[in-house]
Amino acid sequence: MSRLSLLSSPRLTSSRHALPGLACSCLAAVLAAGCLDRDTSGEPVDGDDPLTLVAVAGGGPSALPPKPALAQLATATSATRQRFMDAALGVDVSQVFGSVVGYALAPPACPVIERRGDTLWSTPDCTDAAGVHWSGRLVAHTWDDERPMTITLERWRADAPGTTDDVAYEGTVTVHPDGRFQANLVTAKDGLVSRTFAAWRSDAGKVVADVDAWVVVEGHGIAQLGGAWRMPRGERPSGALFLDGADQLVLDLDATDAGEPSCAPIVIDGESFTKRCDLAGLADALAAFSLF
Repeated sequence: MSRLSLLSSPRLTSSRHALPGLACSCLAAVLAAGCLDRDTSGEPVDGDDPLTLVAVAGGGPSALPPKPALAQLATATSATRQRFMDAALGVDVSQVFGSVVGYALAPPACPVIERRGDTLWSTPDCTDAAGVHWSGRLVAHTWDDERPMTITLERWRADAPGTTDDVAYEGTVTVHPDGRFQANLVTAKDGLVSRTFAAWRSDAGKVVADVDAWVVVEGHGIAQLGGAWRMPRGERPSGALFLDGADQLVLDLDATDAGEPSCAPIVIDGESFTKRCDLAGLADALAAFSLF
């Protein structure tokens, strides 16, 4: 557990909108990460909606969900591009893991965390001192040098007073002793719902995205992620993140300079597009990967 003390429990990040509840449905292949529980009565069927499950009538097998469209990253809003990048870098996974580590080291009054042998269980429906209402269920098998930690989240959400600081998760996160992270995770924050099906591993000090890793943002399509990067706290980042949708986005961390140490250029289809200038905060959000 000595490595765990290096990671503080990060506060769940904010959203500008109250978010709908999440419900888990068993889909197929890379899209089997749970889906948004929403009332779709009266809505037209959108064949590009990655979170739609189509059932075949008459008791036959369920059809696969419609294939989502490739993400149009150049024409997406900056918030949508950031959601793709955050999910691809593993921000959601790092924050889930960091929160569970914090619960294990110093259980809060709310959410109520109960230890049953080597397993942590949450007790739903409580409100903390800041007025944040916690609901859903979290189960985590504690981590050591012999076996991975498996975190299961079921409608796990934090609703702050008003319409800010809301976040919700559904799915699983697995953290292996060798520093490999796996995610089959739906995240609702910043007014967007994303699904990440990916694995990351440590290699020569960098985080490397494994092959066949994907991010879907509801209503904005799907992109394959790749690359290798290093983003330690207080140090210059390096490497690059690649997102391949209808176009290719590259977050070029090697291109930061002394004049703008917190900014990295975003290149789309080989052309300089814009910059991302929150690298210091991003390094904090990705602190879990620095443990290995």
